[in-house]
Amino acid sequence: MGLNRERVALSITRLARLGRQRDFSPSRFEKAFSALQPEEKEEVLARLLTEWTGLPVATRKYEAWWDEVGAVAAKLRRSLGAPVSLQTAILHYFHSVAGLLPEPRIVAEKDLSVLRVNAITDPLTGLYNRRFLMDHLNREIARAERNDGIVSIVLLDLKGFKAVNDHFGHPMGDTVLVKTARIIREHLRAVDAGCRWGGDEFVLVLPSTDLFAALTVAERIRAKIAESALPAGSGVHVGLHYGVASFPADGKTVDFLLKVADLRLYQCREQASFEGTEKRHHPRFEVSDTSLRMGPDRQSRPWTATLVNVSYGGFAFRARRAEKWPPRGKGEIFRLPLERRPVKIRTLHTMPMPGGGVRVGCTYV
Repeated sequence: MGLNRERVALSITRLARLGRQRDFSPSRFEKAFSALQPEEKEEVLARLLTEWTGLPVATRKYEAWWDEVGAVAAKLRRSLGAPVSLQTAILHYFHSVAGLLPEPRIVAEKDLSVLRVNAITDPLTGLYNRRFLMDHLNREIARAERNDGIVSIVLLDLKGFKAVNDHFGHPMGDTVLVKTARIIREHLRAVDAGCRWGGDEFVLVLPSTDLFAALTVAERIRAKIAESALPAGSGVHVGLHYGVASFPADGKTVDFLLKVADLRLYQCREQASFEGTEKRHHPRFEVSDTSLRMGPDRQSRPWTATLVNVSYGGFAFRARRAEKWPPRGKGEIFRLPLERRPVKIRTLHTMPMPGGGVRVGCTYV
């Protein structure tokens, strides 16, 4: 007669519960164990021992096993003067008496797996938490440094989230956070990591991704979140601000990269309008040590300008008033030897800058 797998699983659960109790009763355990079929007893004992000790233990006859562990349990109860669980006696036997268990544990492997996951994930959104972020980002930066690679981080902040809580309550706010987390996961690769930084802020870790590729990822997430529907007529809308920083151009430590990303996120919040009236279509932030190199072509000579700020699909550079820059053409954006991106630009507007010079706004692809 074959094993009844469901019956075996239920028996293991019940016996494990009885064996963990501090007021362990050998008679109750033996009664539950005796109700099993002969062919089920060895299977139950083997899996129970493996779960409690972490060792693939080969069971002997029940009487011999019970006599040895039972004697250990009785001795522990006499010496400790308190109830002792069967699990404690088994661990003591395999560790101290038989010497088969170098590192005794009191948590089952499946429970350990749950604890490991819970230790690095956010309970509400299911994304990684801040603890995992710091460790993971340190590892990615170390890997990029060894391989002369790039890693970018994106700091995301929900726009209008407070109004959601004020109008609809915190349960609706939690729903918005869960939806945001789902959108983030949908737009990441397997090698990327999405983390909840705290409150309505999230962080993306994007290996082998430069500043402009990270902008593309952030903008896709922003556009998707903007489509998230709230009750019609409420006047409440959810958007997204973001700040991007990349290793090694913006910094070489976790703390510095996060500070740069946070500064650029703040700039995105502050630049809510363009020239005071027109709404910006995309968040914009300042960049440093970044230049645009143009030409040469048949109509212009080689020409380089410093970038002032950047956004998804657009940037602005600083030029002298007397300079003649091409209204459109092919060029290259470079920050470090590691970050070089060919672009096609088209000039949109110019604006005088304090201290002289002209700010030239462009689109790029």
